[in-house]
Amino acid sequence: MQLTHNRVFRLPRLGPAERVGLGLAAIIVSCILILDFAFNIFPDKTDGVREQRARVSEQLATQASVLLETTASDALNVAMSRWILNEDDVLSVAVRGEDGRIVAQAGAHQQHWRPTKGGASTLQHVNVPLMQGDRRWGWFEVSFSPAGPTSIGQWLTQPWFIVVLTLGLGGFVLFSLYLRRVFDYLDPQAVLPDRIRAAFDAFSEGVMVIDPSGRVILANATIREWFNKDGANIVGRPVRKIELLNSALPARTEDHPWMRAINQRSPVRGEYIELEEMDGTLRKLTVNCSPVMDPDGGARGCITTFSDITEIESLNRQLVDALEELKAAREETEARNKALRDMAMHDVLTGGLNRRAFFEAVEPAFQAARHGGQRLTCIMVDVDHFKSFNDRFGHAVGDQVLKVVAQILHGGVRSGDVLCRYGGEEFCMLMPQSGMDEAERVAERLRAAIESTAGKSVRGAQGVQVTASFGIAEFDKHENYEDLIKDADRALYVAKDEGRNRVKRYDSSMDAVTA
Repeated sequence: MQLTHNRVFRLPRLGPAERVGLGLAAIIVSCILILDFAFNIFPDKTDGVREQRARVSEQLATQASVLLETTASDALNVAMSRWILNEDDVLSVAVRGEDGRIVAQAGAHQQHWRPTKGGASTLQHVNVPLMQGDRRWGWFEVSFSPAGPTSIGQWLTQPWFIVVLTLGLGGFVLFSLYLRRVFDYLDPQAVLPDRIRAAFDAFSEGVMVIDPSGRVILANATIREWFNKDGANIVGRPVRKIELLNSALPARTEDHPWMRAINQRSPVRGEYIELEEMDGTLRKLTVNCSPVMDPDGGARGCITTFSDITEIESLNRQLVDALEELKAAREETEARNKALRDMAMHDVLTGGLNRRAFFEAVEPAFQAARHGGQRLTCIMVDVDHFKSFNDRFGHAVGDQVLKVVAQILHGGVRSGDVLCRYGGEEFCMLMPQSGMDEAERVAERLRAAIESTAGKSVRGAQGVQVTASFGIAEFDKHENYEDLIKDADRALYVAKDEGRNRVKRYDSSMDAVTA
């Protein structure tokens, strides 16, 4: 496959002076044509040609009428051929009877003759009636060559065309040259000293001065680089004619930031616009406008600056993305650390605290009870005959028994209570701000729940009965929390010794029994 590239040729773009000059020249040419139409200022040869051709046609018709009466048709044909040779603009002649038949002719009359409606004569085709007495015998037809120009060369030699072309081209050139001088004189940048224009052009920001009508009267090099995409000078043009900039602005001219600054006579700052470049990329700008005031308090225009924040916006976006990634990484790290802390603090099998984490949680509650006068109760729990589950059904079933009992204990503690797997099949519960009676009610409820539901929840050991024994002790001037736990453990020992599956409260008499 062969690829072909079509090259598009464009006419050079006219500047403001050339466009105005062309318009003025067109107006002059139009006025001349209107005057010619109204007053016929250019000579029209048509009337003279019409009279001359009518006279020639009548003379030839008279001669043809005489020849028809005195000679034969062959003599008439010879005479008609001679007429064509003698008259330069006669193409063909013919004598046609009333019945429409051609009696005699000379020249290619069928080719040249164009009959008209009603037999009327035209400038190129003349029809003269032939009379025999008082009766019309026929017609004498003459075809002439075209009276007006028929080629480009003939048109170019017409006087009126030469006058119009001369005035049009000459007016366009003269007006363009004159208007260039005028525009150079009126150009706001032309009256500025070179050093001031150079200072404006040195700004990395875009600087533009706009008059109250919304027309650009000054633009520095940055503005020209951004917006002068079509090659036309933007100075002197309305902002709405600068396509790239206008496409990023509100539809109403009154809502443009510089027009608001002029109308409100106060600065407008921090406006944000996005320019879509020809390649589809976006240029992000902030616009600041400050009105130029005259001594009477009126706004003479507005100084507008454009700051390109495209790169800053991109860096900010990258920074925000990096912060979001860092935040996500930190949250993930915290989640992993929490999971590790939970693993380090909790028993994997039962989900309760391990002994180390339990002791860390007990210390503040014990100090609050010892020094703050708050109540504190400890409950020790032991699964009855736990060894038998491992011996009869295996350690997998034993683990299930511990999980089920731990789930029931977790469901019965309050939000401030602390539960841990104290060791093997033994659990320890700490209940801050609770007395012996409340702890006994909680323990009895948990014991009953274990007895009624735990065995049914153990898979692989149908009909197994699971129970637990509870020992309760309340803080009473204990020196440390180990002594409080020991008292609860003494009560648990008594509960197991008395038959298991029961709740026992600690009292001092148990010291001798468990000693």
